Amino acid sequence: MWFRRTIRQQPRRVVPELDDSELGRVLSHLGAQIAAQGDNLAQANDRGALTYPIEQALRDPGRDWDRRIHRLLVLSSLREAPVLARQWHARQPNCPDALVFEAFAGLAQHGSGDASDLGSVIALCRQAAKLLPDDPAPWVALITCYRLLRAATADVRSAWEGVKIRDPWNREAHLQVLRYLSPRECGSHAMMLDFTDAVRAQAPPRSPVESLALLASLTQYLTLREADDITALTAHRHWNHPQERALIDNALATWTQPGYLTHAAALSDLNALAYVLIKAMRLRDASTVLQEIGPVVTAWPWQEDGPPVEAFRDWSRRAKRAAEQR
Repeated sequence: MWFRRTIRQQPRRVVPELDDSELGRVLSHLGAQIAAQGDNLAQANDRGALTYPIEQALRDPGRDWDRRIHRLLVLSSLREAPVLARQWHARQPNCPDALVFEAFAGLAQHGSGDASDLGSVIALCRQAAKLLPDDPAPWVALITCYRLLRAATADVRSAWEGVKIRDPWNREAHLQVLRYLSPRECGSHAMMLDFTDAVRAQAPPRSPVESLALLASLTQYLTLREADDITALTAHRHWNHPQERALIDNALATWTQPGYLTHAAALSDLNALAYVLIKAMRLRDASTVLQEIGPVVTAWPWQEDGPPVEAFRDWSRRAKRAAEQR
């Protein structure tokens, strides 16, 4: 995924596919086809013309579950995904990928504020799990359902075990559990810390969950910054704690090594690291990471400071100036 020298001069933009060039081509093709169809989207997809690229994109990774789920998350976030998913399912009612895609599309729709029926999504997950006994994707979607429903821990744990036996270091499953354990949902900062400590102690180096502890720390910082009292004014001190400094130092020393991060969301993790370095007032170090990221901006966490691309560009300029003052 290391491509700084070839594209870092390109305009910065939010790139959901990150460095998955094949997924990027699928998204471009779909965008053009959908725009051409306009209000005739449903009729245009009667024979699968629009869903075939999605089918292929989900099939190509094979047992690379990390890549497959990354593609599921990106494709299901398309505005037209629920319509396309329903049509695909109607055309091929026993196609397991159609079931999984419809489940992820339903979750994306729910996350955007739509009052989707999560009961139907759970049913899709369970049906897909039967047809795809080795695939963690239905179980990842099931964890998300239970998190959104604020379900009992036993339900979440059951789905979690379904993922763990199929893909032990699945990034999205870990992120969903982390959110479930957060104080905003069903847990606390102590529970988040216990979870990330356990993962760090067991996960192999360079796994897709390499960033979990840093993302948990960033979540805690943002929670402090949003407080209604004096806590918000002192949130920046979060990065002065020895354990947080050590966390950042370790990420900076390893993640920026060429070829170290190879999972599908590596550039997303590097965006988070750059943001953390900026908030820790380590602008020179941030400049190094920003150069490695190139033009690929992720919406989160930059959107915490305004429009993502504008925030990214503004902080990049400041970091570059700081680096030039050495």
